[in-house]
Amino acid sequence: DGAPSPMMPNEARLRNLTYSAPLYVDITKTIIKEGEEPIETQHQKTFIGKIPIMLRSTYCLLSGLTDRDLTELNECPLDPGGYFIINGSEKVLIAQEKMATNTVYVFAMKDGKYAYKAEIRSCLEHSSRPTSTLWVNMMARGGQAIKKAAIGQRIIAILPYIKQEIPIMI
Repeated sequence: DGAPSPMMPNEARLRNLTYSAPLYVDITKTIIKEGEEPIETQHQKTFIGKIPIMLRSTYCLLSGLTDRDLTELNECPLDPGGYFIINGSEKVLIAQEKMATNTVYVFAMKDGKYAYKAEIRSCLEHSSRPTSTLWVNMMARGGQAIKKAAIGQRIIAILPYIKQEIPIMI
């Protein structure tokens, strides 16, 4: 009949489109000139672009549908969602955690030369100097890195610009 209908996620996949929704905002523009009264202008529901919709989120058309309804729409009822359809491809956001500076991180190592590694990234606040990293490591028990004369596990430090490991405790 020519009337627009909402696009379902599977249609976006098949037609290489992005499953998205229009984004509208209400804008209030205030012009303030010296010695004059402020002039306020309102713009209701101004279109600023489209934003992808995460599948199975509250804004997704599949949200709250029964397994039978999903099957009729060619969607798998077992699909948990949580991804986006961009240009027909399913895309997932992967969080990347950036290590904070001036914080000590300790990692337990499974295999290798060290049993534990502690990493400290030092950085001056409001400075353009690069971060400086100090590692303090505990040697693994019975590893080839421990000399036969050593008792227990040695702790060593690795400093920037120094190639040799520095023993802290022997």
